[in-house]
Amino acid sequence: MDPVLIIIVLNLILGFGFAIPLAGILQRLDRKIQGFTRYFIIIVSIYFIESLAVGIGMGIPVLSVGLAFIWGIVLGLWLRAHAPAGEVLKTSFFLSLYSSLPAASFVVLPVLMWAGGWQILSAQEGASFGIPESLGLPWPLNTILGFYAALVIGAVVFKTVITTGEVSLLIRLGEKSKVDNF
Repeated sequence: MDPVLIIIVLNLILGFGFAIPLAGILQRLDRKIQGFTRYFIIIVSIYFIESLAVGIGMGIPVLSVGLAFIWGIVLGLWLRAHAPAGEVLKTSFFLSLYSSLPAASFVVLPVLMWAGGWQILSAQEGASFGIPESLGLPWPLNTILGFYAALVIGAVVFKTVITTGEVSLLIRLGEKSKVDNF
């Protein structure tokens, strides 16, 4: 089966499947009874944008990590007005993980390569696959499995830290401005 098709199907399942509980969380935070569909569309749109960013980056999640800065600001400014700080941070954490799923879905590539007969722990196979030897990556990062595992872990960690960190900062700044106004 075509790896691109598998990644597309996987992303459709992940994008729509996890959007349902997240839309419910946002609906409860915003306390709107009829907001579920609106939030579902917003969340799926975020997933679509993230998928485009990973696709444009040819599987390297640089643009996706860059989007974490945007999501952190948008979520921080929007959510802090609707709920207590703890709920906002928890929700932003879940949304940051959700926005990491398109990049994380590329972890399926080493599995598909292994199923296709590739030696996913071989540096030579990694070079044949297209992992640049000029980067001077040590083993296991110069292997197919190691390279994609590092990309996925890096994307998830960076996106989560950036997004929730910005939200936390904006919450603190919002609380500080409330205190300063009194």
